[in-house]
Amino acid sequence: KNLFLLLILKTTMKKLLLIIQCCIIVTTALAQNNSAKLSPFTRILLKEIESNGEKFIPSSKFVYKNIGNRIYISAIVKILPAFDESQFNNYEVIVGTKAGFIRTVQIPYEKFVTFTKLSGVNYIQIDEPVYPTLDNARIDTRVDSVHNGYSLPMRYNGDGVVMGVVDVGFDFKHPAFFDTTGVNYRIKKVWLQKDNSGTAPAGYTYGTEETDSVALWNIGTDAINATHGTHVAGICAGSGYRSPMTHRRFRGVGYKTDLVMVGITPTKDQWINTGVSDMIDGIQYIFDYATSVSKPAVVNLSWGSPLGPHDGTGLFSQALDNLTGPGRIFVCSAGNNGEDSIHIQKQFSPSDTIVQTFLSIADSPEGQKTWVDIWGEAGKSFCLNISLLNNSIISSTGIICLDDSVHTLHLLDSNNDTCSVTIVTAASEFNGKPRIFVDFDNRATDSILIAITATDGRVNMWNSFVSNTSGYYGAFKGYNKPNVVSGDFELTVSDIASTISAISVGAYASKIQWTNILGDPYTYAPYVAKGNLVPFSSHGPTSDGRVKPDIAGPGMTVGSAISSYDSSFMTTGNSYLYVINKFHDSSNNHDYPYGMLSGTSMSSPAVSGITSLLLQVKPDLSPQEIKDIYTLTAIKDNFTGIIPVGGNNTWGNGKVNAIGSVMRAVQLVTNVNTVSNTGIACSVFPNPNEGNFSVDYQGTGAGMLKLDCFDVTGKLVTNTEWKTNDGFNTNVFNWSDLSNGAYYLQISGKEGRAVIKMIISR
Repeated sequence: KNLFLLLILKTTMKKLLLIIQCCIIVTTALAQNNSAKLSPFTRILLKEIESNGEKFIPSSKFVYKNIGNRIYISAIVKILPAFDESQFNNYEVIVGTKAGFIRTVQIPYEKFVTFTKLSGVNYIQIDEPVYPTLDNARIDTRVDSVHNGYSLPMRYNGDGVVMGVVDVGFDFKHPAFFDTTGVNYRIKKVWLQKDNSGTAPAGYTYGTEETDSVALWNIGTDAINATHGTHVAGICAGSGYRSPMTHRRFRGVGYKTDLVMVGITPTKDQWINTGVSDMIDGIQYIFDYATSVSKPAVVNLSWGSPLGPHDGTGLFSQALDNLTGPGRIFVCSAGNNGEDSIHIQKQFSPSDTIVQTFLSIADSPEGQKTWVDIWGEAGKSFCLNISLLNNSIISSTGIICLDDSVHTLHLLDSNNDTCSVTIVTAASEFNGKPRIFVDFDNRATDSILIAITATDGRVNMWNSFVSNTSGYYGAFKGYNKPNVVSGDFELTVSDIASTISAISVGAYASKIQWTNILGDPYTYAPYVAKGNLVPFSSHGPTSDGRVKPDIAGPGMTVGSAISSYDSSFMTTGNSYLYVINKFHDSSNNHDYPYGMLSGTSMSSPAVSGITSLLLQVKPDLSPQEIKDIYTLTAIKDNFTGIIPVGGNNTWGNGKVNAIGSVMRAVQLVTNVNTVSNTGIACSVFPNPNEGNFSVDYQGTGAGMLKLDCFDVTGKLVTNTEWKTNDGFNTNVFNWSDLSNGAYYLQISGKEGRAVIKMIISR
């Protein structure tokens, strides 16, 4: 017997090609059907309804809402241009966000089956579960310099900008969310999406909106025993009030921004996971508020999942690209899968037609469950075979190709234990790519072997599972068997982070040790060196070859606010070791802690906060302009090494540099007055000013710049030399001894020469 099917599959290639041809015929026939294409989760739900009847309540893997004692399925749909949206009314569908041809919808459960057959809807994707992925951080990113106004025309702190946080576990009365005096409350609006006890926001029919501070304080939190949102919001925008060093130690980045929070945690009687349609609605809600008060906004999302095409064509990505724009910025975490071998890529050819791997499934609170998501290339085809092995093949699904069907199979192992698999195939998904999605529920002890076969094209596959908003990862293993491969760490950035307009953030270690509130010292030194990339930070590229993440931020041992409602951070909790300070409020006999957490969930809000500083300088900055600023000013050091133009797939473009980024933004709104430039990358700002001019220079190697200042008659009035390094350089030159008037500054270097009109005005 051939343990790994290689000989069998090669000798039956003619049969395989015949199956592929049949799949193409099926695909052609389906293309003539006007009904919507359906995502794997949508098709699995339909299968469950078909088996159990429409009165059946969906299993916990599906995301649904209870609105007015009526069950709704949460989904994202893509409509065709000629679709008459009044048809939604016929199905009593609640429409939320409209982004291009993408709609977030709530579909009445009893009408769900007929809705999936609605003509004019191109694709239906019911929500899939996702999960949540400052003292040294401010210094490391140069935020302190920005707060102090070093070499800047003023201090920047996010004033006049809306900071939106879509998350779970907010402590609405934490001192961090007041201003630095503790008097003014900075949370302007909160949308508790899964709490239907109050009034929903205008334009939406679910959840409760709160704008009254006293009401929020009485509510206290959106989720008992969760703190992720509090910590994230504290990094983005916490004031640091009631933290050590005169309220400064745990101050966030944009500490004068207006806060809008969207709580995406369900209440106890609802499903505990959330889906991307809720997130899109939350992002739109924040942008709408910012528009209503004529302010720019940045939204932080420190959640994600490896499921999806990872190429910017997912429905979330399409919707987000339609929602973002000048003054509407989205920042997200890259993911924490940099050490998880959850990905495999394979390029097939007529002489190389198979890839095999063993699937190791991690234990979760729900048992050994996982999902494997496999994507191919448009116009190509592939097939799948899953087997149980114990020295030999015990049972197998057989070869399953792209027949646009749902296959539910039960494999028995050598002990008669069961591995149940639901396989959903699609010859052409919403983006034209073939896809096979597999839902595993494993009770077997024998090894699980996955084999993918094709004669052309490339496939990528990922595995993950979500339970109770936490991600669980197994691995693809080779076990040193011939013709069997292990998974890799590449392409592990989340599908959300693969969005084109998203600023996705990796994590490096700005701090690796701390002493907790009990005086006990802890260190991560054996795991990562201070300043280095944290191993868990997810890697790019995207599946279409773009560099991700875009930038790296501090994501190891980051100090910020902790929810006072999370019992795990109380004195008897298992996370109390991370608490390093707390403030006791005698007015309500409540302790409000600050503590250390790690993850790209922490690096993302650091960059979101810096983005708020840029929007304070120039409110109409676009996502691409902000990416360009971060790229130009990023810190490169011995840990990042030499980063090529365009970045790399671990660091992005380097470490985020707040002072350099804000300086660059200031340049864009000041009168730079460039007269001529023959190739040198430099600028002078603020211009005009009283005589202290900052000069930025992007070097192509170490060298020397010569700065000659002439008056309007051409007379040399002062000159100096500046030793520069490779990459971004900045320096402040004091010419305040010169009289008011216009001057011409000539900057010369190996790349060329620039002449800039410089105005001194007091």
